[in-house]
Amino acid sequence: MAAQKINEAHEHIAKAEKCLKTSLTKWKPDFDSAASEYSKAAVCFKNAKQYEQAKDAYLKEAEYHTENKTLFHAAKAIEQAGMMLKEQKKMPEAIQYIEKACMMYMENGTPDTAAMALDRAGKLIEPINLEKAVDLYQKAAGVFENEDRLRQAVELLGKASRLLVRLKRLDEAAVAVQKEKNMYKEIENYPMCFKKGARRKRDLDRCRAMSETPVLKEEIEKLALY
Repeated sequence: MAAQKINEAHEHIAKAEKCLKTSLTKWKPDFDSAASEYSKAAVCFKNAKQYEQAKDAYLKEAEYHTENKTLFHAAKAIEQAGMMLKEQKKMPEAIQYIEKACMMYMENGTPDTAAMALDRAGKLIEPINLEKAVDLYQKAAGVFENEDRLRQAVELLGKASRLLVRLKRLDEAAVAVQKEKNMYKEIENYPMCFKKGARRKRDLDRCRAMSETPVLKEEIEKLALY
C-alpha cells in the first residue's frame, strides 16, 4: 500500500513538472495545475507516512500558489508542511512554518484563519515549551481582539494566563487576568467573569505561596474583587 502511494506521488510530481514547461504554443507555466499536482503528491506521501517528502511537496505547492498569487492556498500548504514536521517530532521547526503561514493569512486579509492557526500551534507546542505557547496564545488573542471577536480573544487570554501562573510569571499573570476581567465585562458575560477570576485567584495564591518572588499584594487584592 505504501509503495503504491509513493508511486502515485511521483506520478503527480511528473505531471506537475509537465505543467511548468513552456513551448511555442504555451508561453506561461501553469502554476495552478502544478500546485494541484504537488498537493496530490503530498497527500500520497503523507498516506505512505513519508512525512519529509510530504513536507517538500507541500512547500512546492505553496511556491506555485504564491507564483499564482493565491496566498491563502499557499499559506494552507505551508501550514500542512508544518504538520508534517510535527509528525516527525520536529516541533520547533513545525511551529516556525505555522507562524509563517499565519503571516501569509494576515497578508491575504484572513486574520481569523491566522488566529485559529496560532491557537493550534499553541496547543502543539504547549507540552514541551510553555513560554512559546504563551506567546502564540497571546498573539492569537490580539488578532481576535483586533477583529472585535472578544469571546474568542478572552478564551485565548485565559489559556495564556493559566500558563503564566505555571511559569510563575505572576505579575504578568495578574495583568492578564485583569485584562480577561475587563474583556468579560465588555461582552457582558458577568457570571463567567466571576468564575474565571475566582479560579485564577486561587491559582495565583497557590503559586505565590511557592514562589520566591511573590506577586504584588495589591495585584492579588484586585483579583479578589471579582
